[in-house]
Amino acid sequence: MALSPVHAAPAAKSGTWLQRIRKMGPMIDAAAASHEDDTELSADVVRAMDEAGVFGMMSPREVGGTENHPDELIDVISELSYWDGSAGWYAHAVMTGGSVAGAFLGDRAIEAIFPSGRFSHAAGQAAPTGKAVREGEGYRISGRYSFGSGSPHAQWIVGGYILHEDGKPVMSEHGQPVMLIGLAPRETVSFKGNWDVIGLRGTGSYDFEVNDQVLHQDFFHNTTAPVQRRGGALYRMGFMALPCISHGAFAIGAARRIIDEWSAFAKCKPRSDGKTASEMSTFHRDVAIATADLNAAEAYLRRTFSQLFDAAEAGTVTDAMRLDGRLSTSHTYVVAMRVAQTAFASATTTAIRNGNIIQRVFRDIHAGNAHFLTAEQSLIDSGKVIAGVDGAALVF
Repeated sequence: MALSPVHAAPAAKSGTWLQRIRKMGPMIDAAAASHEDDTELSADVVRAMDEAGVFGMMSPREVGGTENHPDELIDVISELSYWDGSAGWYAHAVMTGGSVAGAFLGDRAIEAIFPSGRFSHAAGQAAPTGKAVREGEGYRISGRYSFGSGSPHAQWIVGGYILHEDGKPVMSEHGQPVMLIGLAPRETVSFKGNWDVIGLRGTGSYDFEVNDQVLHQDFFHNTTAPVQRRGGALYRMGFMALPCISHGAFAIGAARRIIDEWSAFAKCKPRSDGKTASEMSTFHRDVAIATADLNAAEAYLRRTFSQLFDAAEAGTVTDAMRLDGRLSTSHTYVVAMRVAQTAFASATTTAIRNGNIIQRVFRDIHAGNAHFLTAEQSLIDSGKVIAGVDGAALVF
């Protein structure tokens, strides 16, 4: 797996972020078919996103990123996901890796990961399946992980670690294990090369193992007691806010694409009476409902994170806002899954053929919905909070 070069943040360019990404769309679209077999994005696509500054959009300005507003993040990730779900998913994985590194890691880590205001790729898996033990000014770490999205070209690999002492997990004041997120150099990590899945095939989300090593404490972020070292309101919305933004934006973009492909299919699919599917009243009803549902889901997502951003700037983030953060994200998948199912069923035998775009987007949406952040349990947890169940709480 060839590594992408490290790029500086782009200078100001003409046009909005959305306009610039939209120009890249046809190239991303044309390359999408190749990763059905290769299971990684085209190096040209990764390079184009890198040179456009996409991977630094969530990183603080102090380290060379652009620290974009949630609306711009949604614009870019949804647009990338429109052209290719794997490109949008890959991009948001690397973007969030850079945000954690830039905003929360110590100075020694910043010098290594963002040398001279330039930024490397950081990606992996933050689930706490690794182990960390305090050793001098650092931690001895090791662990095995699944689904390292964005890792094929990453120079730094994200891992989640439960802090241990005397062979037992260290507990926080709230009675939960202390969790660290650490970034290890790629050369200390072994990749399994086993990405063989139904959807999001181009993300190269390989399983990997972080080999036993000691890293300085500056390379770790304590999620139990977070200390924000750089950046502004983007990192004060809540630890899960940026992953929620990016996952929701992916679902919006992919669902938008499947509606467009479904509509194009309907215009050219003849029925037994000689009319096209697009002339049927049932299609008119279904596509209208799908469009309205998707527009509503996007509006909820955008409103929620714009309000969260403003509240974070003012220091007034509330539990109700945090609930909306998780719920608006999960709701995008409820809608995207429903839209994808309707479009796939409507396209009948056309969509079951390999290489069909409706089928690819259908698979990508279902693969994305398997993530713990948006899957059924997230909705159940949100519902418990809404219903006022004793002890109910959301991670955000």
